Amino acid sequence: MRKTVIVNPQILYGEELEIIKRGSIIVNEHGIIEKVIRKSIDRAINPVVDFATKTRETKIIDAEGFIVIPGFVNSHIHMGDSIGKDIGANSDINKRIHPHYGIKKTILEKTPKPNLVQMMRNTVLSMLNKGITTFVDFREGGLEGINLLHKAISNTPIRGVILGRIDFNKSYNDNSDLDQLHKDSNHRLLISNKTGSFFSTKVKGETELRKKEEMAYRKENQINSIIENGNLILDNCDGFGISGANENSDAMLSLYNKLIHDYDAKNTNPIKRYRKPYLAIHAAEAQSTVKESIKKYKKTEIKRTLELLDPDIYIHVTNPTKFDLKLLHKNRKKIVICPRANGILGVGLTPIRKMLELDFILGIGTDNVMLNSPDMFKEMDFLIKSQRAFEKDSSFLIAKEVLKMATVNGGKIFNLNTGCIKRGYQADLLFIDRYDLDLYPMLDPHMAIVNRCTERQIKAIMINGKLTSENSCLN
Repeated sequence: MRKTVIVNPQILYGEELEIIKRGSIIVNEHGIIEKVIRKSIDRAINPVVDFATKTRETKIIDAEGFIVIPGFVNSHIHMGDSIGKDIGANSDINKRIHPHYGIKKTILEKTPKPNLVQMMRNTVLSMLNKGITTFVDFREGGLEGINLLHKAISNTPIRGVILGRIDFNKSYNDNSDLDQLHKDSNHRLLISNKTGSFFSTKVKGETELRKKEEMAYRKENQINSIIENGNLILDNCDGFGISGANENSDAMLSLYNKLIHDYDAKNTNPIKRYRKPYLAIHAAEAQSTVKESIKKYKKTEIKRTLELLDPDIYIHVTNPTKFDLKLLHKNRKKIVICPRANGILGVGLTPIRKMLELDFILGIGTDNVMLNSPDMFKEMDFLIKSQRAFEKDSSFLIAKEVLKMATVNGGKIFNLNTGCIKRGYQADLLFIDRYDLDLYPMLDPHMAIVNRCTERQIKAIMINGKLTSENSCLN
């Protein structure tokens, strides 16, 4: 791969998306941004351009008339239900997407696997067309579901983060046996049929100890199977993406936490060694789930998961209590919001003002494809307008902050080297036509992209320093 120099575009530069009215971007042969120059006539760029005109070692892209922005990071999506677009459109959240009995579960179980793969691949192509260069998928179906998604994205340039989960319904006949795990004084896993959570048990008498050990050994093979399954999942993806707190017992939330930490401690894979596996969960999406958690466990979903699971990332947080937000802030958690999915399911609007006041890093996801198209432009447009309407404040939530949620923040949340046009980042770039009928004159670039832009104005996409289409107008 040759070095590439992009000359003459406007650029949204750095973590604050600063507007450079006319600049250049130098991309090295590994697809990494080497330098961003504020003016194409800068002395630093002239020798490179002059050399390129005489040799074939550097590719020059003239981006006059374009504004170059970071590729979008879709921080939360479920691609598996692409086969069920708009099915049950007027049903509530549980009827549509509950992991145990929702329409989605039936779709995933009944659809032939090749059809699932093809529909997920269609979604990948749709995301690419819409400027999404990186996605984070919560993958259902255990190891098989992960392998299906790997197949769907194969031979495409998109960058995928896949978060799997243990499929208990499919793999284990008696999930009631898994509702509580304990540790004895020797830290050996024991299991009980009673409701409860992890705790250290000190056995006083030999008889009591023998009874508990006998019970433990009867379930030992099953526990080992769960742990082996969890490790296999982590070997083939980037972490765990858990459906929700209410669908998991205290024991299972604690086991997910243990699996992540043990895997990270033992991991010798040099490819994965540079970061700990992600641990993420849906929480406080609907008021009904918050109430269910309080009724069943005497705690909100967020308080309970912080104690047992300690995830890195929370999805939704649409209906948190004030205490929930304080807890998340205290524990420095990151949040991914899904505005349009919350809207179509009628579960409410995320308390963005409160979150911003607490300096949360917020990402944006398009969520289930059965609910919404994977379109970050629509997501940003809906977010800014719905929040201003809710707050009755036309100055609330400036466009630049919304655009950061779709780019820079997604990269930060998942510790990815993308979402930002700056030295050292992957060259994942969108080339947007500033002179398109719907954008010209572009007096406020941030607002224009959030409020007016669609996939039509994207004339070229670069991922890892390579243009994704041979038919790009920049080739």
